[in-house]
Amino acid sequence: MSALPPRGRLAVLAAAVALVLGGAIYLLFLRGGDGNPVVEAGSRFGNEERRGGGGGLLEALAPVLAATQAARGGGSDPAAPSADEVARAPADAVAGLFMVGFAGTQPRGSFFERLGARPYGAVLLGRENYREPSQLAALTARIQKVARGAGHPAPIVAAQQEGDAFSAFRNLAPDAQVAVGRRRVDEIRASARAAGEQLRALGIGMTLAPNADVAVAGGPADGRAFSDAAGRVTSAVRASVDGYARTGVAAAVGPFPGDGAASQDPAVGPAPVGLSLDQLRDGDMTPFAAVASGRGAAPAMQMSGAIYVAFDSVTPATLLSDAVKELRERLGFAGAIVSADLVSTTATTGGSVGEAAVAALKAGVDVLLVPGGPAQQDAAYRAVVAAVSSHAVPADRVASALRRIAALRRLTRGAREPIRIG
Repeated sequence: MSALPPRGRLAVLAAAVALVLGGAIYLLFLRGGDGNPVVEAGSRFGNEERRGGGGGLLEALAPVLAATQAARGGGSDPAAPSADEVARAPADAVAGLFMVGFAGTQPRGSFFERLGARPYGAVLLGRENYREPSQLAALTARIQKVARGAGHPAPIVAAQQEGDAFSAFRNLAPDAQVAVGRRRVDEIRASARAAGEQLRALGIGMTLAPNADVAVAGGPADGRAFSDAAGRVTSAVRASVDGYARTGVAAAVGPFPGDGAASQDPAVGPAPVGLSLDQLRDGDMTPFAAVASGRGAAPAMQMSGAIYVAFDSVTPATLLSDAVKELRERLGFAGAIVSADLVSTTATTGGSVGEAAVAALKAGVDVLLVPGGPAQQDAAYRAVVAAVSSHAVPADRVASALRRIAALRRLTRGAREPIRIG
């Protein structure tokens, strides 16, 4: 290799890293490191694992994964802007509030042009973005590279990886479902840890999981939630959040204050929850309360798109300041709050996605989830920029949201220094 010119040596090194990485991904995701299928997700599903959850293989692959991390672009991101900076330049600041999705599996196309032009805070990957692990790793690397190449903070890359039918990347673990009633807390923790290791190796730093609903027979959480008993759900959510935390993957627990008693899935349409506030506090909110503050607190929580008799029976919780205050003030949650899907929320409100985005931000939500197409994302973005520019949304509300998002970003980078959020 010494006889090769510098460019040639770099090409050979890159090819060697790619070859080793390809084999590593095969072993890690298709073989599971020990000849067994790898668990699909950390909330409720997964094969019973030996302690360590495949950590030995990941430790052996650390140099390779470090090389790919360097290829994604290391280094620290700039600090979140102050309120004065937001007021002076709202366009870039507002983009940092959004979590957006896109269609396609290739690391090219119009989305990447938009990503280079607009510094989005987070990118949500789903089934439409996935074929197999090495393709997904290339996609996440490209997302980071394009953002950093444009001088933007690298966005948080997220996925909803709850388990089984509720996971974005289902064929990572065929036959991985285990009946919830037979799962022990240590099994749930190990499953989350193994799932987090997989996601992190693929360049994904955040999962919209675990689901903290308390199931009701025939309700939208039936077959999805950990249990129909609030105590069991609470123990499982604690274990799942802990398992993810051990890998540096941020868990966004949701949907607050709980969809289990809703008439239908809020993603489908209006979903009333008929429980009183006391009933919610004594039951559905207890899993969230367990990971809202103190040691073992979740770094993020996602709001529900359901409507609640306990509040106003009209406004989805994700747009309602009283629901956000319940999480912030009564439960003491200081992390990042993610909205429900704001496109789906419009089926309940009857308004535009732009109106929903502005309402969510005013209510106290930090991350605005708009996974829909570019037209919906642009409409939501323009509406929030206009609201900030006209002072309908105070600049300090945007600045505080961006501080929490910046803390979440540092966490997903595996930062070891203490992270202060608030």
